[in-house]
Amino acid sequence: MDIHKLTEDVLKQLMIFKLDFDVSEYLSRRAASNWRDFEAEQHVNDYPIKGCGLIANPSKLQSWSFQKETILNLEEDLAPEETGSAINGFPKSTVSIMYIYSLLEGYGNSVCDELNPHYRAPRQAWHHKVYGDADISKSGVMNKMIDGFCKPFGFAVQQVPENIVSALIALKKQRNLIVHELQQANDFELYFRCVVSILCCIYFCCPNAKAELKIYPW
Repeated sequence: MDIHKLTEDVLKQLMIFKLDFDVSEYLSRRAASNWRDFEAEQHVNDYPIKGCGLIANPSKLQSWSFQKETILNLEEDLAPEETGSAINGFPKSTVSIMYIYSLLEGYGNSVCDELNPHYRAPRQAWHHKVYGDADISKSGVMNKMIDGFCKPFGFAVQQVPENIVSALIALKKQRNLIVHELQQANDFELYFRCVVSILCCIYFCCPNAKAELKIYPW
């Protein structure tokens, strides 16, 4: 596997995704500031946004399949006045954090498998020894987390800065709050920065890493 190419490819995905996120945020803010125009546009265009309704019972569930929807009505007519409140309702930041977390996890797993084959057990992530609830104020915990960061790749602990491990701990804590506590997250840009810094750290610790990465995917 070409780790350098993989790194560039994943970083390009991240840069483009950040642009997609920012464009979506801009359009949401613009629609929210002109919500009357947003509603009027739907009146003109035959109410293009539909609602989703549900009627479920054991019989309908038994008949459900990928090809046959028996539970949901995905074409409920909605008055445009009902859709304005949803302009900023989609949890873009929360969903986006989970997506970039998955990109980092997949990248790290691939590099781990290349540098340290057979280290990972089936369905085990490279970062499983770095804990989102780690209390790094306690003696020795940060050293343990640094070791947990390095071991999957065979890196020396001196190669990895504490601030990068702190970024991974914060990222995993946020991910666990989303997945296990169903909490919403608002600071996508912070965790985007964490993901990029962690990914770059993994790359620069790899054998034969180039001295610099430059990614401008436009």
